[in-house]
Amino acid sequence: MKTVSHRKGILHVETPLGIVNITVGLSDRSGHRVESIEVLPSCYAGEPKVTRIGMCNTRLIELKKVNA
Repeated sequence: MKTVSHRKGILHVETPLGIVNITVGLSDRSGHRVESIEVLPSCYAGEPKVTRIGMCNTRLIELKKVNA
């Protein structure tokens, strides 16, 4: 029903309705850590149409480091 693979910082999950890719280990120009979440609706010929509500790519960005 779903395919999960993990390679070089990318978690790839396939479900009956779409694909989710999570990429970790990124950084922005300022050096902040970034993680990216991408959601792609399924679009195979002959299958029911699937739509996405919301953003296709969301990023988590570390604003500043917290000293423990």
